[in-house]
Amino acid sequence: MSQQSVRSAVSRGSWAAAAAGGVLIWRVAAFRSPSSFIGIPDGLQVPLALLGALFLACGVLAWCLRPNRWTAIFLLYGFSGGIHWGGAVGAAHAATAMSLFFVYLSVTALGDAALLHLVLIYPKQRMLPKWVCTALYLPAAAAALLAATTAFAPKQLLEAAAGILLLVANLFSLAAGILFLVRFFTTERQVRLAARLPLIAAGVFVGSIVALLGASGLFPGEPESWNLALGVIPVTLAIALVSHSPGAATRRQDRLA
Repeated sequence: MSQQSVRSAVSRGSWAAAAAGGVLIWRVAAFRSPSSFIGIPDGLQVPLALLGALFLACGVLAWCLRPNRWTAIFLLYGFSGGIHWGGAVGAAHAATAMSLFFVYLSVTALGDAALLHLVLIYPKQRMLPKWVCTALYLPAAAAALLAATTAFAPKQLLEAAAGILLLVANLFSLAAGILFLVRFFTTERQVRLAARLPLIAAGVFVGSIVALLGASGLFPGEPESWNLALGVIPVTLAIALVSHSPGAATRRQDRLA
């Protein structure tokens, strides 16, 4: 292994360790001081924290095993999922609690933007225009900026901004799921199979439908517990990104020629 490869591996390991450490610190803080803005039903704290750990592990493993632009964006998604499913951090002081909530909201919006970013550039190696990237990550940046203004900003403004940012983040997540399914149906068969799009589409469809129906009360048990089905999404994405073989479609076409 060359010196450059060793340095690259060490750099990836450092970033992965930093991501894992940040999620762990946030999770411990959320467990010790849960936020009043987001309530987690009794008995689901540990399962949802493990769901977050699954998101993070998938992102870190995919990026370490096959470092590229796709897995770097997927690492952002995994890091954000680790924070999101770990819960928000609370505080005794109202302004501090609101600030921490906007930090939590910023990381959540970052994950939804990263997922949408990934589907927009996968499986073809395309670069998005700068204005598209700015639009994708603007909600996360806005939430981070608002986190620094909670001490003096009007409460009504903060509440309205939080509602808008949550809506935008949810729309990003919904759009990403729909686009993955659209990409599955519109991509050429050879490229679709090489990019493992059937696996991704199955994970997105099954995980989202089960979580949605369960949260609607159509399945027995605690509605929030059905969010655990979303864990299939990062798993299938990680498998697809690591095992993706861009040259497979070309080889098949050469054999058929």
